[in-house]
Formats: sequence, C-alpha cells, structure tokens
Amino acid sequence: MFLRFVSILALALVAATVVDARVKVTVFYEHLCPDSIRWISNQLAPNYNALRNHIDLEFIPFGKARSINGGQSFECQHGPLECEGNRIQSCVLNQLPDQDRQVSYVTCQMSFDADPRGWECTFRSGVDLVATQNCVEGVQGVQLQLEAERRTQQIPLTFVPSFAFNDQFDQELNQLAFQDFPAALCRVDSSIAGCQ
Repeated sequence: MFLRFVSILALALVAATVVDARVKVTVFYEHLCPDSIRWISNQLAPNYNALRNHIDLEFIPFGKARSINGGQSFECQHGPLECEGNRIQSCVLNQLPDQDRQVSYVTCQMSFDADPRGWECTFRSGVDLVATQNCVEGVQGVQLQLEAERRTQQIPLTFVPSFAFNDQFDQELNQLAFQDFPAALCRVDSSIAGCQ
C-alpha cells in the first residue's frame, strides 16, 4: 500500500513538473490591428500544434486602447468597432475553458476575412451567445476590459502585438517573437522539442 502511494505521488510530481515546464506567453493585441492579424495568421496558427504542449497562452485583447472615466467608454486605435471587438473577445475568451478552444477562436477572429464585428467566430466557438451578449453589453465586459488595460499597462507597450514570456517583458525577445515565434520560445526554453 505504501509503495503504491509513493508511486502515485511520484507520478503526480512528474505531471506537475510537466505543467510547470510550459512557457507562459501573454499576447497583447487589438481586434482590428493588421499587425496582430498577421502575427496570429503567420506565426501562431501555423506553429501552434507543434508548440501547444510547451506553452501556456494568455490573450489580452486591448492594445493601445484606453478607458475613459473608469470604463464609461473606451477609445481604441482603430476606432469604436475595435473597442467592441476587444470587448467581445474578452467575453468569449473568459467563457472558453481551454487553450485549444481559445486559440481556435482567436485564429478564426483574427483574420482579414473575419466578420469585423466578431459575432461569426463567437458563434463558431460554441460559447453561450446569450451570456456573451450580456457580458459585452454589461458590467462584466467593462470589468474585463479594465483588467486588460491594467495588464497591458504593466509592459512598455509601444507596438501591437507585444508579448511577455513567463510574465516578463523583454524588448529584444518581443521583436523576435513578432518575426519568429518558435525562435523566441527556443530562446526562453531551449529544451522545447525542435530547439537546437
């Protein structure tokens, strides 16, 4: 009995170590930003399957937006439609339980061919549309965007998209991630499969 307990504990520790070994990647982006769309289409989407077991992604749809009067309204770099899209994305991402579904949704939405209002990909994501609409139009959507603003202000954001690795922002690594996301991950953790 004791040996069985020890082996179960050892397996649990190995599993915890595997989870802890993931690189946390925070992506700061904007709903209608052409550079954000290009990065997700050209860097994240084609590399995600190879990297998915090595990364823990977090999406922060806010970018260079700013709140006015504590969230009574928001101003966005690409106009009011982007503000609405950022809020929709915050609400949808908040409902999606796992990284694969979040990446599927963001990849769908962050496409030059996507519905700029954001509802087609929301429908395809399988989230509760009534709950999403209530979030977007209510206090929760404002709170999610205020939290996105707070998180974005923690880095020296001058370009969108921007990235933090393991909660740390490094300008050189940020530039590399925009051009070659796998190479940036390899620089953070050379033990990732495929890194040399």
